[in-house]
Amino acid sequence: MQKLFLLPLCLWIAGCSYQGTIDKPHTQKATWFSYVGGEDIRQRCQPGMTEYRFVYNAVYDEQIRTYEVTGIPGGPAELISRAQEGSGIRVNHISLSDPLAQFGWEKSQRSLSREELAELEQKLQQSGAGELRTEGDRLRSDDFYWTSALCHNGNFVFNGWKLKDKSFDHLAFVPYLLNQDQTGVEVNPIRDMGTAFQARMGQSKAEKHKHFELRVGSNGLTNTALF
Repeated sequence: MQKLFLLPLCLWIAGCSYQGTIDKPHTQKATWFSYVGGEDIRQRCQPGMTEYRFVYNAVYDEQIRTYEVTGIPGGPAELISRAQEGSGIRVNHISLSDPLAQFGWEKSQRSLSREELAELEQKLQQSGAGELRTEGDRLRSDDFYWTSALCHNGNFVFNGWKLKDKSFDHLAFVPYLLNQDQTGVEVNPIRDMGTAFQARMGQSKAEKHKHFELRVGSNGLTNTALF
């Protein structure tokens, strides 16, 4: 059985909690797990607030995408879409000599009307994203998954969504977000990563440590491990 090594990540201490500016490379390196888990959203979630964050891990070394929606319940909102290719960020090793050594984000921003936000929220409801559905799931960086960190009118809910029957057809919000994406970066196509997993067995420890696993708890991320 392949061993997993728990990381003493600074995600779990205040010093590396995400507080904004994900566009800055050093911020992404230091606070990626906190960003994915939506800890900052959880902390400020209150009545009268709508804030949604979605992260699409389309094989971490190949492509990651994020979608952030901010507004008020029943009103319009702003959508920021980001896409990054060939990130290869070694989250277990942050280089102080070259903290900017990574590719940046392609980014787009647009307004969502009240009706468009209502459509997104309907699709979230269809997907079950407003309920705690994914506790115990493990999300591999070298595979495809979505996460959703949602604050709606004071209620916070986190889920991590794996492929189901080799697709995300069970997530109605996915095509909506991708259709709103104006970054110009084509979506990394879904494929079976089984052979890639097997190939990991022959890699050096350094290469294996490029990959990690997120673990979904009762309402957020609980821990992270290296392969």
